[in-house]
Amino acid sequence: MWGSVLLGGAAVVVVVAWAVALCLHDLHHRRLPDALTLPAALGAGLGALLTAPPVLLGGLAWAGLYVLVGLRGTGRTGGRASRRGIGGGDVKLALSLGTLAAAAGVTAWFAAVLGASLITLSAAVGTRSKALPHGPSMVAATALAVAFGADVVT
Repeated sequence: MWGSVLLGGAAVVVVVAWAVALCLHDLHHRRLPDALTLPAALGAGLGALLTAPPVLLGGLAWAGLYVLVGLRGTGRTGGRASRRGIGGGDVKLALSLGTLAAAAGVTAWFAAVLGASLITLSAAVGTRSKALPHGPSMVAATALAVAFGADVVT
């Protein structure tokens, strides 16, 4: 019993450290590095495939939504992604966070996806900024949705 408690606690510490590093990097550089997003996306995808394949759909749906939003933004820049908006790092982060949120249930998934946008929009209004990093909002919304929004019946 104590071994699983220690292992679970260590996993939480690792995830929190990863989330803090990711948020700090995005706030400072306004980009999410592959070194932090790719391992998380691959780990979430593999973990979902091995334990509960349907929850991977949550990650694919959120990432797919961001791909569509990102493609919509390329028309004004001659085929290149705009410096403002959803980028590749957000898409990879959406895959891992969407999978996690889906594991907590459909309600948590919707709360994470909608909450991320609402947090970013609220911060933009509050700071009167047109361009803010979106990763910290994604992490915060998913953490809140998973902590408080897990479905009672799954």
